[in-house]
Amino acid sequence: MASYRAVNGVLLALESFFKARLPADLSAAPVNARIELLGSSDISDPLNGNVLGIYVHRITVDAHGRSRFFATTGADSDAAPAAELPINLHLLLIASATSASIEANLMAWAMIALANESQLDISHLAENDAAWTEREILTVTPEEMPTEDLMRIWDAFQTPYTNSVPYIVRTIRLRLNEQRTEGPAVISRIFPTGIAESS
Repeated sequence: MASYRAVNGVLLALESFFKARLPADLSAAPVNARIELLGSSDISDPLNGNVLGIYVHRITVDAHGRSRFFATTGADSDAAPAAELPINLHLLLIASATSASIEANLMAWAMIALANESQLDISHLAENDAAWTEREILTVTPEEMPTEDLMRIWDAFQTPYTNSVPYIVRTIRLRLNEQRTEGPAVISRIFPTGIAESS
């Protein structure tokens, strides 16, 4: 299971994923497209240049993930499953460009890249969080979102709508503190007794 750094680690892994695959006709002049992680402060202002942005607009607890546990291994193989908090990241891929053609090409390329390779595993994630294990695999898939909900996000930032496609990353398992274990009930008490010796 991962630490709290896993959320940012997943975003960095996605950024690296796109940067490594960005075709030369988009990354080189005259397009000079770039990949960027975007925060709320970045969305508040219009984006400049040709950019494919990755923006987390929501983090939710995975209700189904609560009932899934990986068996412990090694010396603790007989121990109870470790406490965890399973979460999903709700992303927007945002393509902003100086022309309609570049904007369309950026978004279409990004969608194809994720469709071809929709999983992130330890090879992508361990660099940013050493707690990842080989059994933990994340999936990045398109997410259904009503147009009205998508527009509300942009309305909240009071900036012009920019070409956006919702995705969801499932499931990041965050490590919680170990739960306290209770011993068997006390059924008798033994107190040592004796005669105190006087000096």
